[in-house]
Amino acid sequence: MVCLKNNMDSNVGEKNTRIAKNTIYLYIRMLITMVIGLYMARVVLRVLGASDYGLYNVVGGILSMFTMISASLTIGTQRFLSYAIGEGDDEKLKRTFSIAWGLHVFASLSIIVLAETVGLWFLRTYLNIPDGREIAAFWVYQFTIAGFITTLLQVPFQSCIIAHERMNMYAYMSIYDAIMKLILIILIQYISYDKLILYAALVFITHLSSVIIYNVYCRRHYSECTFKIILDKKLTKEIVAYSGWNLFGGSLSLFTDQGINILLNIFCGTLVNAARGIAMQVNTFVNAFINNFQLAVNPQIIKNFAAKEYESMYRLVTNNGRIAVYLYLLIAIPLIVEIDFVLKLWLGDYPQYTAIFVQIILIQGIETPLNAPVGMCVHASGKMKAPSIAVSLLFLDLPLSYILLKNGFSPIYVFILTAIIYLWRNGCNIYFANKYTGIPIKLIVKSVYLNTLLGGIMMYIIPLFVSYTMEQGWYRFLVVSSISIIWSLIIIYELGLTPGMKALIINKISNHKLFLKNENRSITHGSREQHPEG
Repeated sequence: MVCLKNNMDSNVGEKNTRIAKNTIYLYIRMLITMVIGLYMARVVLRVLGASDYGLYNVVGGILSMFTMISASLTIGTQRFLSYAIGEGDDEKLKRTFSIAWGLHVFASLSIIVLAETVGLWFLRTYLNIPDGREIAAFWVYQFTIAGFITTLLQVPFQSCIIAHERMNMYAYMSIYDAIMKLILIILIQYISYDKLILYAALVFITHLSSVIIYNVYCRRHYSECTFKIILDKKLTKEIVAYSGWNLFGGSLSLFTDQGINILLNIFCGTLVNAARGIAMQVNTFVNAFINNFQLAVNPQIIKNFAAKEYESMYRLVTNNGRIAVYLYLLIAIPLIVEIDFVLKLWLGDYPQYTAIFVQIILIQGIETPLNAPVGMCVHASGKMKAPSIAVSLLFLDLPLSYILLKNGFSPIYVFILTAIIYLWRNGCNIYFANKYTGIPIKLIVKSVYLNTLLGGIMMYIIPLFVSYTMEQGWYRFLVVSSISIIWSLIIIYELGLTPGMKALIINKISNHKLFLKNENRSITHGSREQHPEG
């Protein structure tokens, strides 16, 4: 029994170490690609010019309607590959990859047909293209389609890397893609050709090179990454149904979000749209940190469910949810308290409602790390029909927002309504996670929701109090942010970490101190040997 317990502890420690390493890789990836992306946006705008830059984005925007198909297939492929790995069934893993690859080929052919008919007709009929740039728009569109298709075809290989938890390779490839795009935008400055067409062509070549590298790497390292025609109706039906219901939920969410944006435009004008856009950008930036953490954990949740290691899955889900919320609050609370100063520093003058929109969206954003690990339990079960139908009630946000705006309510109430309605999604995921995987509702509520509610209130009170005692400016911003981070880390240690996590941290610190002490002794001993007279 003692031996078995030691083996289990060793396995848990190994999994936790792997998650920590993968999270670090993903954070490094995010920081590098973010810096390159911000710099590239500025350089591309300067090199292409405002008109061509706008043309590139609007032409590429035609394909945005197909991104939901790509996203649904990606989630489905990752889930079924991770599940097969968790089961330890190599044959099923090979069948899963082949079926997923076949579905991506079918989706690619379907998108090509739609893009070259409906999409091309829309491009030529409705888009406002500057005179003399029709040919450039056509070729940008063709290269954008080709780039989208090659990216779609690399999804099974990319999903395989994520399922095997090789986040270092995933991070390397993301960095490679960003650096290649940076190099090409520098190169086209010195080439005397139509820079818009050249840029689109080189971006496509970058996508193509990424696909080739992914393909070669996966075929060398993973035996399942070979395509064969597989006639497995049961598995194919499961993957299609899973991806289809994901597509249904995602499309409805996207439609609702865009619908609210249009309502705000109709009743309140473009300045409110601008304020909302800025608020969404801030939320996307903060959530990027949490999404990297979640991406590193997702394969483990699915593998534990597949291997019927339910207790390990429950522990991983609750610990993941709690830590993810605290990490989110660590970043979000200083922004909520000091939002006026941050916006002035970032944008200078900004539209009315921006500050309050950002604060509401950041508070609503807490629901994402609360929801993600529990939602992954539902994904692990593979039963997506009932959860997708239940979550579709989020669509009520659109007619209720219309009623509020029609009756003269401030757009602030639309944001508050959205935050309240989205609690329904969290409740649905808790219910279905309990129904399909057996995870106790009481465990989720007590270990995650109540714990983080108490911790979040405590983390918020001190920075808020300090901000009220000082005048706005750099000094207050630095003081409030420093106090917020230090105080939050104390709260996270006391409330967020389990006794095992605390022991691991203390052990790491003790080992580091012991290592430094031994190093100092070694240096001192060596010095005395060289200088005995000392």
